Amino acid sequence: MQLILSSITTAIVNLLLFSLIPFVWWFFRHRKETGFFKWIGLYKPERRSGWPFLLVFAVGYYFFYNFDYTRLIPAETLASLESSEAVSANAFAGLGAAAILPALIQNFIANGVAEEILYRGFLCKRFCGRLGSLRGIVLQAVLFGLMHNALFLIAGVDVGLWYHTLMFVFTGMGALLLGLLNEKLFNGSIIPGILLHGAGNFLASMLVAFG
Repeated sequence: MQLILSSITTAIVNLLLFSLIPFVWWFFRHRKETGFFKWIGLYKPERRSGWPFLLVFAVGYYFFYNFDYTRLIPAETLASLESSEAVSANAFAGLGAAAILPALIQNFIANGVAEEILYRGFLCKRFCGRLGSLRGIVLQAVLFGLMHNALFLIAGVDVGLWYHTLMFVFTGMGALLLGLLNEKLFNGSIIPGILLHGAGNFLASMLVAFG
């Protein structure tokens, strides 16, 4: 129960923090033009591309997400990560089925919804509007990767330059694919990104919980 309450608290805090800047920006600059949910991309997704292109994306994302980059991490760094409280999935280690509900809350709301609102809903759309879709998608991906680096630095986790590089590439590539999914394959809706982001994180948490 304590873990469930902690996940709910984290979800609420993340939603408030990650939605604050987008909401304030919308309120002062765009509230007379459209509603917040539509402006941020929280609306029904409609497929823009043909099924072959969507299938290529799905296959590419599958191989990306299933690539075991931990093989590239030194053993001492991996041991440090597995014992660090800064890695959210570690909270579910060894819990089995008891981890399912808190992991769903943590991964789909605290991570999926909150992060997609800020990065793909707010930043990506603003950048795409000013720089063009491709540059906008790339720029938000760079910032998303840097955010993960910053979180480890703030937490004081000593993982070294090599791990920071791997994490930047891996999380940045994930953000790039999610940006393409929302903006190019669907009609700018961030819901596909939320579902894919949440599902990927949830599966990672389940591997830790049942591992």
